[in-house]
Amino acid sequence: MALRTQEEIMSKWSNSRPLVSIRCITYNHEKYIAQCIEGFLIQETNFPFEICIHDDASTDKTADIIRTYEEKYPKIIKPLYETENQWSKRGDTLTRIVDSMLNGDYIAMCEGDDYWTDPNKLQQQIDYLEGHPNCAVVVHHCTKYNDQTGKNEGTFPKFTVERDVPIEEVILGGGGLFGTNTMVYRREVLEYHKLAFWKASPVGDYPTILSCAHLGKVHFIPKVMSVYRIFSQGSWSSKTLLSKDAFNKRLTHINACEESLLHYDEFTEKKYTQAIQEKLDLNKFNLYWDFGKWSLLKTTMHYKQRSLLGKLKALYHCIKA
Repeated sequence: MALRTQEEIMSKWSNSRPLVSIRCITYNHEKYIAQCIEGFLIQETNFPFEICIHDDASTDKTADIIRTYEEKYPKIIKPLYETENQWSKRGDTLTRIVDSMLNGDYIAMCEGDDYWTDPNKLQQQIDYLEGHPNCAVVVHHCTKYNDQTGKNEGTFPKFTVERDVPIEEVILGGGGLFGTNTMVYRREVLEYHKLAFWKASPVGDYPTILSCAHLGKVHFIPKVMSVYRIFSQGSWSSKTLLSKDAFNKRLTHINACEESLLHYDEFTEKKYTQAIQEKLDLNKFNLYWDFGKWSLLKTTMHYKQRSLLGKLKALYHCIKA
């Protein structure tokens, strides 16, 4: 699909204030960032949007590529080029900086190594949010693309019908339940970034969807409108699943997620303790399963609740691993 000019995009807008801010964080995404930006520029909307790109001091040509698009679309693309990496400072520095860039009533997420494929994506999600004040976020199907193999690995989530997703299901699904680049949510969600469960989380996707689920309804549209990469260069999946120290990195990640979820349990006044405890146990089960840790796997409730056949299959899996 051919990209529209800035004039073509701006011509429909009655004012310059954006209704939607596209939140894009990028670091060393030289291979991907052009495709990501072009997924924004194909959007056909009857409202103004801005593209807020935060380049976290990339050491490759990512910033140069962003600048070429900024020159063509200066009224739409609003980048921030860091000279010092903010993510490495930990804490909430990066989140605060990126939040300060966003001017819209709604926030659409897409990191620099992912991309959108449907030109009606934003319009469809905003139409639903505008018509349903009790809805906090709209998500959809996306394609999972393995950057190591160069192959699609199907779509997720495995839902088949349009529906609202209960908060318990969101808790159990974790950050991987929905592709981050499928989320369009209300600006009020940004206020949750100040809370303990957000600050304790090692990633942003899980606390974001938990924040949305607390604020209002989580609505799912069964339509593929984006691509989510796994095992891309420098991604969380490549660092935690392919590295030599993968088990310890995953364990550290899980422990941080546990701290975050326990804070969320307090924040929600223990309304979802059962789902949270089940999720904490599932996280450990999945870790021990992935790395064949039999002695640890059999201590989890997810193992203990299996049938005898299921337990034997788990033992066989760990022996093979």
